[in-house]
Amino acid sequence: MSRAREALSEIPLSTFCFGNICVATYCFQIFANPRTHDFTMNPYRVLFMHEYYRIISSAFFHGNLMHIGMNMLSFMALGKSLEKCFGTLWITITILWSIVLTSSIEMLIAFAAYMIGSEDLMNQHSLGFSAVLFHLLTLESYRSPDSLQSIFGMMRVSSKFYPWAILVVTQILLPQASFLGHLSGIVCGILQSCGQLNIIMPSASFLQQCDDSRRLQFISCRESYVRTAFDDAFFVFSNSSSARSGIASVANIVCKFIRDLLETIKYMVFGRDGGGNQNIQLTEETVALNDSEWVGIPKVPSPKQIPSEAEMV
Repeated sequence: MSRAREALSEIPLSTFCFGNICVATYCFQIFANPRTHDFTMNPYRVLFMHEYYRIISSAFFHGNLMHIGMNMLSFMALGKSLEKCFGTLWITITILWSIVLTSSIEMLIAFAAYMIGSEDLMNQHSLGFSAVLFHLLTLESYRSPDSLQSIFGMMRVSSKFYPWAILVVTQILLPQASFLGHLSGIVCGILQSCGQLNIIMPSASFLQQCDDSRRLQFISCRESYVRTAFDDAFFVFSNSSSARSGIASVANIVCKFIRDLLETIKYMVFGRDGGGNQNIQLTEETVALNDSEWVGIPKVPSPKQIPSEAEMV
């Protein structure tokens, strides 16, 4: 028990709180047994039936114990690393924006497909914290883009390609996972790393003022609270000089997306010289539901969790 307490005491405040919210939500799922379809991310129901709460609820609901267990293990590692480097307020704001933006990107892509005649993405259901995890994973990879990361000790890829490699491996091992949810997390991570989210992210000086504010003293006085570090590390994602605007910015992001994807495929096919047995935790997939069937985890829902065809539209 002492080791468990020691491990828990090392988890920073924001990471600990978001993890507890996910666990508490899953406990609610176990004891209250709500209709899971009522809380998933479904572009059709959000855009056309105005069920906006799904943007938030879908991030905290999970499919089963394995799903939330893998997600929380990955989140504790990523959240702990980023929060200790950039501070509690920064990671909290980043995660909150990530929940909203990843769902928004997912809906935008689904609506674009809908406009050209494909309704599959509009009717897809997904849930889980994985989109946020891929966002954080991308941010973590940009902290040291020239280093190498190991995938199960079998191959090593450059850190900047690591999120794409994990995306590919996840889809190979779990082909029914929500590719769109994971992709939206990577896109958010790239946008923030390139300075595109500076307009919605507070500056380091503002965060430091909040750290010193008396109104937040009941939080900042806790041992697990991490104050904002006003140093070079913070400016990896916050330096306004890295921000780009207009058509050139969009073109750069698209080109980077294609280049990174091609490089990832090359790494996956041909590999890279170098050994290493570093253990890297694979982020658990976002559970997806297509129409009236679960895809991924769990494989077969209980009959009362499956809506009628009329409900699914």
